[in-house]
Amino acid sequence: MAIRISGLASGFDTESIIKEAMKGERARVDAVRQQKQILEWKREQYREANTKFLALRSSLLNLKLQGTFQAKTVTSSDPAVLTATAASTTIEGSFSVEVLRLARGASKESTPVMSEYVHSGEDAEFTLTGKNGSATVTVQEGDTIQTVVAKINEQQAATGIKATYDAGLNKFYLFTSGTGDQARIELEDSSGFLANTLNVDLGTVAGVDAAIRFNGGQELNFASNRFTFNNINFALLKEGQTVDITVSPDVDNIVAKIKDFVEKYNAAVGYISEKLGEKRFRDFTPLSDEQKKDMKEKDIEQWEEKAKSGLLHSDSTLFNLYSMIRNQASSIVAGADKYSSLSAIGITTSGWQDQGKLHIDEDKLKTALSDNPEAVMNLFTNTESGTDQGIAVRLYDQVIDSMQRITNTAGTVSTGVDESSLGRELERVGKRIYTLEERLVEVENRYYRQFTAMEQALQQMNAQSQWLAQQFASGSTQ
Repeated sequence: MAIRISGLASGFDTESIIKEAMKGERARVDAVRQQKQILEWKREQYREANTKFLALRSSLLNLKLQGTFQAKTVTSSDPAVLTATAASTTIEGSFSVEVLRLARGASKESTPVMSEYVHSGEDAEFTLTGKNGSATVTVQEGDTIQTVVAKINEQQAATGIKATYDAGLNKFYLFTSGTGDQARIELEDSSGFLANTLNVDLGTVAGVDAAIRFNGGQELNFASNRFTFNNINFALLKEGQTVDITVSPDVDNIVAKIKDFVEKYNAAVGYISEKLGEKRFRDFTPLSDEQKKDMKEKDIEQWEEKAKSGLLHSDSTLFNLYSMIRNQASSIVAGADKYSSLSAIGITTSGWQDQGKLHIDEDKLKTALSDNPEAVMNLFTNTESGTDQGIAVRLYDQVIDSMQRITNTAGTVSTGVDESSLGRELERVGKRIYTLEERLVEVENRYYRQFTAMEQALQQMNAQSQWLAQQFASGSTQ
């Protein structure tokens, strides 16, 4: 590092003089840094638009699918007895279900055993056989009741049988993890450990199937209390009662997905409209680090809010995307039967004063879904080309195209190397800043070299002056 002599001979405040002289050079660097900051802010705002589009795309994906509009709901006259759900292919209608019997697993319970039991002597072996298969458990010297329980449970995947021990009742239990008549517990024990020590009966026990009568038909058996029949997913909860179920279109679910689409659409067009009309405050430029030193945090936030405003005002890229999205949402589906536009089912678009957002008349929408659900489905999902294409299909394609255009302009956060137009511009500006900062160091070092040379010259002159003065003084005394 170069040694800097600061005003020792001249008495000048060298640091302040050089700092003042460097202001012009630093101003050039700060101007380019401001340019870089503005580009970064613009990129952030573009990417935020893409975040809104991404959410809209996910919502539109649901509305592109016919299954969304074919969703069914099942109502039960007594949910305490059974509940049910339906697939989109389930036939609509009302049905009676008599729950004859609930499915149960197999179990065994011992008589009280000694809780302090510790096995001694020769090893004892017994075999458990369940629905999944068989496994042999070896009881070794020092094993306790809890040890035996743990060894049985280690084989649960192989047998389908679990064990527990209730220390309060001093009882040992075996039960199957599954239900139905295939769930069984079969024990083999030549050592007598199960019968004599754990007090467990060696007989084979099996579970029972669930049984229902559907619409008064024959008895139907199922291994579990949860099963699917006629594309209806049942969950049996109580036996001995008859329940009426009704399968109907899941209008509430469809309305919820359409409302989600409207919400995401409004968020996207609202954000873009806001940015297009945002006022630009040109007197509020990005702050330099030096400027921020003398400001409060809140003042910095308020300043930067103004500085960020209007960066995308009347931006041609966003304006074109905004116009295309709105046109697709408000256009007619030429091949539609009854409903050919969103407005026909209660979804209307506002004017420019309300940013072109959509508004839902929920009652009108539900009426359309009840009167002609297939026509509503076709309005959104029709895959024909051109003007026959469904609203969700064409909007989905438009959103993907819009996202790609913004990505070309601003890149994405996940991109390792930003090859977008703004990314390349930021790279160019970054190199310019590096060059200017290198020059800044060179100029500052030059100033210090010049001042150092001056100080050294002054020191030499002062030394010579002192020597001459001494010579004159000594001559006058002779």
